[in-house]
Amino acid sequence: MTEQGNIQLNVKGEKPLKGYEIIRVRNINNAKEVLENFKNAVFTFLKNKTLSYEDPKWEQLLPQGIVNKIKQLDDDNKKYDELLYDVDSTIYSFQKIKEWEWYSSLETEKGFDIIVKGNFNATQFISFIHCQNVPLENIKIINADKQEVYELKTIRDYTTYKILK
Repeated sequence: MTEQGNIQLNVKGEKPLKGYEIIRVRNINNAKEVLENFKNAVFTFLKNKTLSYEDPKWEQLLPQGIVNKIKQLDDDNKKYDELLYDVDSTIYSFQKIKEWEWYSSLETEKGFDIIVKGNFNATQFISFIHCQNVPLENIKIINADKQEVYELKTIRDYTTYKILK
């Protein structure tokens, strides 16, 4: 199945035999919306891979639940919360350094898991989840092969002082 097919059809937390990571998000009230926005962002990227990361069309193509929040972030927010990126920076990362492939997802009460084959390289891709008012303390990356849990840290998580609308 293609990655686009996995996004749409693998929604029961299916896992490959090895070589995968789990992006685990918990304790958020709008989990379904955050997951759908992230799914739609990845799906949109896959459908428009050849569109330059600098093209302003990305702001119309991507879910507005992500784009509108990113537009509310200023340079100070990004200076202290190094896991926030502009749309073009994240799209650039998708085009140049994406080392993972969407495998499945699973909704939970007040959370979700995303299972990816490969290395999620979280610092470049977590922005589209984090910018949706998801505190970093509620996001964990789990390397299934090594049984290691990675917590995300930054100088100052913007969600401790600002809620984006």
